[in-house]
Parts: sequence; C-alpha cells; structure tokens
Amino acid sequence: MPQFDMIVIEPNAARDFETHTAGTPLREGGGDETYRCGGCKTKLLVNVDHHDAHGAIIKCGKCGKFNREPHHH
Repeated sequence: MPQFDMIVIEPNAARDFETHTAGTPLREGGGDETYRCGGCKTKLLVNVDHHDAHGAIIKCGKCGKFNREPHHH
C-alpha cells in the first residue's frame, strides 16, 4: 500500500476543491494508494485508485491547508 504526501498549495491557487472532515478520510476504497496532507500528514484519501486522486485539490479538515495530488503534471 503506497502512501504519498500531497503537495501544499496556496489558497488562491485552489479552485474546485473538496473539503475533508477531520477524523474520517474524504474517500476510501477501490485501490491501494493512500494520500496524506502535505502539512500535517492526516490521511485524506485511503486505499484509493490513482485515478481517484488525479487532479484532486483537497482542503484538510485538520490543519486547513490546501493540497493537490503529487503526480499532477
């Protein structure tokens, strides 16, 4: 189960983001990749397929930082 730290971005760069709720992953299941907040390492996406994280921008419910997936090119 690979784990990846997401990349923290500036709030003004966060468009069309999803908001994570502290204490539970935003999405879970369907794959084997876990994505953590780049700021506080909270698990935002757990055991998801890569396509579920592709292009995702997520506001962490614990620390409030905006994250994008690390493989976005």
